[in-house]
Amino acid sequence: MTDTNAIYVAPDGLDSNTGTVEQPVRTLNEAVARTRTLSGGQPKRIVVRGGHYYDVSIKLGADDEGLTIEAYSGEQPVLYGGVPVTAWQREGEWLTASLPGVRDRKLDFRSLEVNGQFRQRARLPETGAFRHFNEFKVEWLSTFAGGWARKPTTDEMMSLRASREDIGTWLDVSNAEVTVYHEWDESLVGVDAVKEAEPDATDIQFTYEPGHPPGAFCERNENARKYVVWNVKEGMKRPGQWYLDRTNEKLAYWPLPGERAEDIHVVAPVHEHLVVLDAGAKRIKLQGLLFACAATQLSAGGFGALHVSAAVHGEEVSEIEFERVTVRNTGGWAFKLSGTGIRMHDCHIHHTGAGGIQWKGERIQLERSRIHDIGTAYSSAIAINSDGSGHTISHNEIYNTPYSGIASSSPDTLINGNLLYDTMTFMKDGSAIYVCWYSDNVTVSGNAVFGRLGGGSGTDSAAGHEKVRRYAYYLDEKCTNCSVTGNLAVNLGIPMLSHMTKDCAFTNNIFLDHGEQTVSVLNSSGLKFERNILVADAIEIHSPQGNPNGLVSEEYDSHPYMSAYSKSDGITSLRGNLFCSRSGRQTFKHYFHYKPTEAFGLERFDGNCFGDPLLTDAAAGDFSYAVNSPALELGIEPLSFADVGCEGRYVELFERCMNGDGKTVSGEGVGEK
Repeated sequence: MTDTNAIYVAPDGLDSNTGTVEQPVRTLNEAVARTRTLSGGQPKRIVVRGGHYYDVSIKLGADDEGLTIEAYSGEQPVLYGGVPVTAWQREGEWLTASLPGVRDRKLDFRSLEVNGQFRQRARLPETGAFRHFNEFKVEWLSTFAGGWARKPTTDEMMSLRASREDIGTWLDVSNAEVTVYHEWDESLVGVDAVKEAEPDATDIQFTYEPGHPPGAFCERNENARKYVVWNVKEGMKRPGQWYLDRTNEKLAYWPLPGERAEDIHVVAPVHEHLVVLDAGAKRIKLQGLLFACAATQLSAGGFGALHVSAAVHGEEVSEIEFERVTVRNTGGWAFKLSGTGIRMHDCHIHHTGAGGIQWKGERIQLERSRIHDIGTAYSSAIAINSDGSGHTISHNEIYNTPYSGIASSSPDTLINGNLLYDTMTFMKDGSAIYVCWYSDNVTVSGNAVFGRLGGGSGTDSAAGHEKVRRYAYYLDEKCTNCSVTGNLAVNLGIPMLSHMTKDCAFTNNIFLDHGEQTVSVLNSSGLKFERNILVADAIEIHSPQGNPNGLVSEEYDSHPYMSAYSKSDGITSLRGNLFCSRSGRQTFKHYFHYKPTEAFGLERFDGNCFGDPLLTDAAAGDFSYAVNSPALELGIEPLSFADVGCEGRYVELFERCMNGDGKTVSGEGVGEK
């Protein structure tokens, strides 16, 4: 049934048409302009027919209050922030097409869609990374302590020394971009010059400063000695790759077998934003639309790639709703929003250069949405970055992220029922669910986090670098009164970390692991760890205990901010937990700042128990207990994760993560004390 009051848009329409279903207009901008002429009280509704729309960039504001833009029932409109690339020329195995404007970067992009699919940009090396020679051996204190103990010099920031075997003066500085990896973030920078250095080395000089000096964190993180070069012809190693030849002002693409110049569909991104919601935009709904191919400017990115632009951008908006909206194959973020009362549900985000959704404001909800395969240009990208307060993040599915899945610095927030897997595949010092920075009264409950699927914890990263520490639940600096309750972590190795927190609690969680398992509590105070189930080959708990021996740290006690943590008392309530160690080894290690001082074996105390939890059907998501389970005596409540996430994938993921090996939950070989 058609709506006689709606304005219809179709790819074969004309902007001179009446806007009916029989005579649709061609562009969204025309449809929006017409809704603004409607008299007060009339419904504002735009219906978009299926098909492809190009060069899309619309701006909505206060004049559009009450507007709905939705897909025609049963059809899928695809809104591109770019234009089709045609007039291909054959150059050996490659196809090339002229793209005016790329030489001076008036047209600039880092993501390309071909036949609806993401394509890999040319890189050197093809996989993994090169190793550079820079070392910046200065202590990082903490974010709130001011960062580096000594500010890096300009020379330390602005150049990278590489092996001439990897990079020579042949590198085309007009095209090349370099990713320098740090610890929890990386920097993407342009190349100003490449110069020979002795012996057998090359100096790559940057066009602007990265977030940290190359070689920072190198003493604790091998990845901090690594870099990658993007967008050079030498990086074209296989079909399906592309690069933007700014020197010759053209796009080069190596087609996959069967792809022909006359019928491939390639879109060159033109606009950074496909939708802009100006300050004051209110009561606007987008439904059933698919957005693709947004451009981005070259940027270092910063923590979480937060400084990179987004396909859908809104500032100081209210009561905005996104229902069944998809964003794919975009160079930066999918969404960047600020305001109040924003609701997003049943959305799908994938293959973004940066992260998924970044927001700041009050009372924002994200429900039943999928976010995956992000960080194609920025490995520090986060699937969901939440700032502000009073938010709800519920029953979403997040996977294939090089860094954190959910990062929240939002007080009074609920993170519930989410399913996360294959997060933290490359970067360090993040987590599947990461809560930080003055977060107070945050509840993390009913979530399930799986580690690398099909193998043990701590497997090598997809990029071929060193093994990555993976956490499921991480409460970081300045968290207070936060609760992590009734969650599951499978195959992480370090299922939880509490760092520089106060008066937080981990209760009634279930941590299952192949290999060893570590519960890590560092520089924290007043933490409750009660009624949890821990199953692994061996279990360690790391925690300070108030520094009863009066230890002094030359490294930290001289700094006013860090010295405040010298008397952290860590876990102050360790009660009612069930430890199931197959080897019989369960150890408590005292920590002073970040170093262990003594260790002892855990004995029965404060109602803690050692034994098999006798779970009934964990593979189906049912974490109930047999009638003779010690968990019942400890008051550990049964849990269910059968409906976690939004796609019903728990059973499949549990099987893949366990590799068909039930010993993680059977307690087989448990040594009791």
